[in-house]
Amino acid sequence: MRTLCFVLRNLLFLPVNALKKNRVSISSRICANVCMSQCKVGRHTYIGRNGILNGTDIGNYCSIAPGVQIGGMEHSHWWLSTSPRLSNTCVDNRITTIGHDVWIGAGVVVRQGVTIGNGAVVGALSFVNKDVPENSLCFGVPARERRKRLSSNVYEELVSSGYWCLSAKKAKAKLDSLEHLLQ
Repeated sequence: MRTLCFVLRNLLFLPVNALKKNRVSISSRICANVCMSQCKVGRHTYIGRNGILNGTDIGNYCSIAPGVQIGGMEHSHWWLSTSPRLSNTCVDNRITTIGHDVWIGAGVVVRQGVTIGNGAVVGALSFVNKDVPENSLCFGVPARERRKRLSSNVYEELVSSGYWCLSAKKAKAKLDSLEHLLQ
């Protein structure tokens, strides 16, 4: 029943998403008060309440917590005025890329043009102003890689399984078959 509600909600928002140039997979879950413009959201991705996303490509199976801000214009602090009404030098055309199976914690701010690699985790209240490597655990202001999320051999097996391209049922079965690698 819950899945049906999200599917219906996504269908109802098709006209709004078309106007704002968004492409959202029907299997994704977008919560209330999420403002998106020129975004692409992959399959089985979750975006929590009160998020703001601009010019962002998001992969499959991502978890984006409430209050996240991704992309958006950078005002021209180097010019005579910072107002986009007066300045033609504001930057607003860089795409932010979020890989597959990425978890972004609550309140994270990600600058436009940044790439967050597959399997990465960004801790709550972090400020991401540089690319985040795949399979990394990053947090802080500014966010820095603290360690790898999984060991290299486990992560290589995970990547070679290609689970993020599978349906939810097949992906779950694939991950269950790889669970022995964690021991």
